[in-house]
Amino acid sequence: MAQKRFVHAKRISPTQVRELEVYYDKGGLNYFDYKTKPKGIFFSSSVFEQEEGSMWKTYKIGMGCNTPGVGYVCIVPLETYRPKPLREVRERVEANAEAIHALCDIGDAEALEQLKAILAGEITLTQGETPA
Repeated sequence: MAQKRFVHAKRISPTQVRELEVYYDKGGLNYFDYKTKPKGIFFSSSVFEQEEGSMWKTYKIGMGCNTPGVGYVCIVPLETYRPKPLREVRERVEANAEAIHALCDIGDAEALEQLKAILAGEITLTQGETPA
């Protein structure tokens, strides 16, 4: 059965929305940058254009180059699929969605390290708390 990837979305401007996703990837060649992607549980942040009240999403090539916090990162490397790590990372994203969006807005190397720590369960935030 296919797993639901979408976890949380937030409007970051009148025309742009950021989606947070968690998914298992079987690895292999990434056709965008031609690097080999490992097997494991991934976190992804993507930005697309969507007018308020519209159901249409418009992804633009190169939008991620100019938007901080867009991309994916392997959180849990795995040799074979296991549902428990996927569920745990998904729960962390749900519990810390606002803090994750704040880190994606910053989009620098320090914010990425804090993001990885939150997703790996190394940092636990209280409700409404944002990372320092």
